[in-house]
Amino acid sequence: MGRERNGLLDLGGTDAVLRAVLSACLGQYRRNEAQLLAALDGETLHQARASLRRLRSALRLFQPLTSPQLALEAGLRDLSGALGAARDLDVLLARTSPGPLHDKLSAARDEAFAHALAALHAASTRAMLLDLSEWIVLHPPLPADDARDHAARQLDCYRRKVMKAGQALVDGDDAARHRLRKCVKRLRHAVELFGSLFPASGRRARFMAALLPLQDALGALNDLVVAQAVLARIGSSRVRGAAALIGQTHCPALLATAVKAHEQVMTAPRFWR
Repeated sequence: MGRERNGLLDLGGTDAVLRAVLSACLGQYRRNEAQLLAALDGETLHQARASLRRLRSALRLFQPLTSPQLALEAGLRDLSGALGAARDLDVLLARTSPGPLHDKLSAARDEAFAHALAALHAASTRAMLLDLSEWIVLHPPLPADDARDHAARQLDCYRRKVMKAGQALVDGDDAARHRLRKCVKRLRHAVELFGSLFPASGRRARFMAALLPLQDALGALNDLVVAQAVLARIGSSRVRGAAALIGQTHCPALLATAVKAHEQVMTAPRFWR
């Protein structure tokens, strides 16, 4: 289907790149899914969730060239939500000392894990993944365009979204910062999935080195928001130890880090141009 030559993905047109990228992302998820079904724990859950996000990003990268796949997108979104809810509780539980709050989070985590397993085993999920496999193989050929042109347009698009969303980084609310975080993740996935189409590996590495600190800072801010929402949902916002999980005193420092990181991303050379 394709080969690596001097770090450059030598596949020809966009059609071959679509099938190679989506097949690789789906294969990675299915391998992680198999490990998760064999031994459900926090790390395997994290890997499955991350590979599922990457697969969803890959589909989104080709949407300008393909017809909407609403049923597939909805199925992947629902599955991601089930895995994400379990992962959020698992992360909080790992940060909690033994006691009443730990016990309540543990019970909620176990329930969320059971829901995630049910979602993984559901007939609708199995059918959706089979439909996706068939769609990747049987999708009508795309126009014989240069894959680099499409990749560059998509990278430019996601970079602009990060720039625009970043304008509300300080003055915006939690929802605005969450939107920025999603834009940053999608840009990162675009760099990872399309990066080997471009020969400037050093510039690509420098761009990624600027991008990752922004994602980390936004992730830390989002963890505080998620902790507050989860604790409220299980009725434990005022239980001893809850304040440490919410950690609002850390917000100013994290925001300052995110602002600086955003500036570095915006000034980093675009390796695809």
